[in-house]
Amino acid sequence: MLEAFTYAVPSDLSQHLRPGMRVRVQFGQRQQIGLVESVGTGDADSDAPGKARLRPVLQVLDDEPVLDDDLLHLCRWVADYYVAPIGLVHRAAVPPGLLSSRNPAGAAQKTQQVVRITATLPTLVEREKAFGRARRQQEAFELLESLGGSATLAHLDKGLGFSRSVIKALVDRGMAEIGDETVERDPFEAADPVEASPTNLTPDQSRVLAGLADLLAAAPQDPGIALLRGVTGSGKTVIYIRLIQLAISTGQSALVLVPEIGLTPQTVARFRAVFGDDVAVLHSGLSAGERHDAWRALRDGSKRVAIGTRSAVFAPLRNLGVIVIDEEHDGSYKQAETPRYHARAVAAVRARMQRALLVLGSATPSLESWHNASHGRYALYELEARATEHQLPSVRLIDRRGTHESGSAVLSDDLRAAIETRLRDDRQTLLLLNRRGYATVQQCRACGWVAACRACNVSLTWHRRRARLVCHHCGWEESVPDRCPSCTDADLSFGGIGTEQVERVLGEAFPAARIARMDVDTTGGKWAHGRILRRVRERRIDILLGTQMIAKGLDLPGVTLVGVIDADVGLNLPDFRAAERTFQLLSQVAGRAGRGAEAGEVLIQTLRPDHPALQHAVTHDYVSFAAAEIEDRRAPRYPPHRRIANLVVSGPHETSVADDAESLAEWLREVIDAGPPGVSLVGPAPCPIDRLRGRWRWHMLLKSDRAGPLGQVLRHAAGSSPVSTANRLEIDRDPESLL
Repeated sequence: MLEAFTYAVPSDLSQHLRPGMRVRVQFGQRQQIGLVESVGTGDADSDAPGKARLRPVLQVLDDEPVLDDDLLHLCRWVADYYVAPIGLVHRAAVPPGLLSSRNPAGAAQKTQQVVRITATLPTLVEREKAFGRARRQQEAFELLESLGGSATLAHLDKGLGFSRSVIKALVDRGMAEIGDETVERDPFEAADPVEASPTNLTPDQSRVLAGLADLLAAAPQDPGIALLRGVTGSGKTVIYIRLIQLAISTGQSALVLVPEIGLTPQTVARFRAVFGDDVAVLHSGLSAGERHDAWRALRDGSKRVAIGTRSAVFAPLRNLGVIVIDEEHDGSYKQAETPRYHARAVAAVRARMQRALLVLGSATPSLESWHNASHGRYALYELEARATEHQLPSVRLIDRRGTHESGSAVLSDDLRAAIETRLRDDRQTLLLLNRRGYATVQQCRACGWVAACRACNVSLTWHRRRARLVCHHCGWEESVPDRCPSCTDADLSFGGIGTEQVERVLGEAFPAARIARMDVDTTGGKWAHGRILRRVRERRIDILLGTQMIAKGLDLPGVTLVGVIDADVGLNLPDFRAAERTFQLLSQVAGRAGRGAEAGEVLIQTLRPDHPALQHAVTHDYVSFAAAEIEDRRAPRYPPHRRIANLVVSGPHETSVADDAESLAEWLREVIDAGPPGVSLVGPAPCPIDRLRGRWRWHMLLKSDRAGPLGQVLRHAAGSSPVSTANRLEIDRDPESLL
């Protein structure tokens, strides 16, 4: 159930039914689970006009709301702003399965059998009389006493050697009972050990913390947003922890968002070192049961610090005092499917609703956040130096234009020599290539055929270890052909490089080196990121190779060299954020070098050494880059100067999609002419990736200086557009990508 529907509430259910509770209802031919948005007045059992047409609520599933009033209000804002069905927003806000008709209880709580003694035998005479010659029963009884009166049946049996028959005899004699006890699943069993945080702050850190503490104290009367721009290694996490300690000390709770699961183990370890079992984790890498346990603990107030990825912005925290968004610039905070919310925007609204402080942290803030801070909408705090005595690493561009070096096409001579030096000196190297797989293209030299996805207009990536061609957009896989399917020629070649190929090149170039690869293909298991990073910290890895997940927020003191295999991967994309993303990625990965006792060095291989994003990355100059990039976006006007929405028409037939896109554009121009001023339309045109997952795609951009008029047009388009039922209209407000 994605939209809102009205049901009658029988009188026997009406007494305790409240908004935010789940109910079972009949919907069509099936029973479904829905969430109550509001409860009206009136007698459900009366014969008032219209009552006969309302189906009754069949069952109320909760004793208390799943979503409280604040979260319901937040969900309504998300549905309205992002023009999304309220039902999909509800699903995004609760743990998996909680709104499923198959499993309305969600992931069942884990239980274990516990033995408890029920008799009191204070004297030796009473014990001799009670047990007689049943010595094992007496030993079990006295052991239970020593353990506080209870123990798990499994521990008594397998751990302490008391057979089930002995325990059953105690139960039969009325001296003990066996019952079920809820067990909280521990998602940290295989996680990194806790890490102590630094106890002393630098003067700059103390200054920033004092300012944020003042904002925290003022938030109940004047909730605000602060942007903390701190260079990599400046100690932002320590400030977050100290600020949250202040909130916890006054009875408040805290929410910490990180962009990717890969950052969660390190962040969790640092926060658990301070807050212990008060920390709950929410992200998709945990089992459904672990996520449910964490969600329940936050809802009932037994845990007060939530750490998670994007969807944790809906964590059911009570008395919320502070929200921290680390690496706030990261595109992972934007949801790719409906509801296409941005966690940063949702967090800002939630902080305002609940009178909390929002802290946005990054070494390379999004241009939207930087623009807001520069114009006084956000409080701005900056840390220009690392928290230690160590300087930011030196950065050098390696121009790969027209070179024919003795090394392979993957490693320049300079980068190869730098790696050799680190290996000789027992130092570590981190290498970035933001493209996984072995080769990005398989092509026939005879006729030019390219292996392409059957459902997407993109080439397939060769994964050599799996011997498969894979689409990284839809997941389609197929075997690698020996001959060209088009001309049957056997002269097939592979082009483009991915992390798997770099791993092989490194193994051949440095056979004694211990190499680890960290990308989506190697980190599928829970805490897999943490296990790899633990090996790096323990100096059991010499070279860590990976995609963008190794560039963000990781503290690896042994890394003295960072190499970027190809800085141009994202620079040439047809997207207005391409330069911003490239600068951010290079700056972030450069910051992994030299965080320990020795100076760091960064080598960036590129075919575009004169590009401003790369030039500013060399000097670690975010402020100059941001100023230049914001100025470039004035013509044509893009964020942060204007608000935009990307409208995508998609469907199985190319001609139909094109026709519908043209019709929608014509209809929108009429709406704009008759509607609120200040909205303009660009397009339509085929999307840069014009076919994805079997659907042809056309798009157009709506632009406006103000949020209100843009929202009016979008809501009108969602409800009344001329797009045919054979096709689909997708609305992406404040898009992170236009591909």
